[in-house]
Amino acid sequence: MAEETLTSSVLGVKQVSYRYGSLYALSNITFEVEAGQLISMVGRNGAGKSTLLRCIAGWTQATDGEIHIMGKLLKQYERSIREHVVLVPDTPPFYDELTAWEHLQFNAQLHGWRDWEDEAEDLLQRYGLYANRDAFPFTFSRGMRYKLALCMALLIDPQILLLDEPLGPLDPVSADDLWNELNRHRNEGMTILLSSHQLPQQSHPDRYYIMEGGELIAQGTPDELRTSLQVDGELTLDTLLRSAIRARKASTAHEA
Repeated sequence: MAEETLTSSVLGVKQVSYRYGSLYALSNITFEVEAGQLISMVGRNGAGKSTLLRCIAGWTQATDGEIHIMGKLLKQYERSIREHVVLVPDTPPFYDELTAWEHLQFNAQLHGWRDWEDEAEDLLQRYGLYANRDAFPFTFSRGMRYKLALCMALLIDPQILLLDEPLGPLDPVSADDLWNELNRHRNEGMTILLSSHQLPQQSHPDRYYIMEGGELIAQGTPDELRTSLQVDGELTLDTLLRSAIRARKASTAHEA
């Protein structure tokens, strides 16, 4: 069968649904992402953000719909695609018997990377973990564990980086530093999708995807959403989510 291409975008999600028994965690999600974009997924707990990220990463197979990554249908080319897509979950797992440095070494060897040591040292320096490189992750704070998992992901230089609640366990200074690092990687061509309940002040992604009840209820650039959702004042995740939910309820009531 010939490779099926949705669009020229790096990621295409087309009518994707995921069902637990009779309960839909995702319902008919459709969007496209261009290479080098930084996307923020916004939604309340249980909105479906984590499930969607797992589907894109190939960790969970969608019940319905299609996911295309770099022009390839995920369910047909999952093995090759997963070399280019990395998901860091909200609670990353580690091996108790391996140090932080040994985790990076293991990840590099698993992916067949050579001459990885300088890049690993640079990442640990950037994320404030170099002094703890010989310590075990179970001794780390939650924020340090997430940063180690992020270092492991960045070491293999994925084309698409998926982050589930990366800012939640971080203090404000670390969150600002991480946002700056993500922008640097985005500017170098990496595509980043992150879910988060918070963003550093005055920091905005290229686009927002707003989810509620397993559905994508709004999407767009900050300026587009400010206009379409009639957001006054500061554009925060809270105001975006509340405005999108309010607009959704108004639209549903009008249709009824």
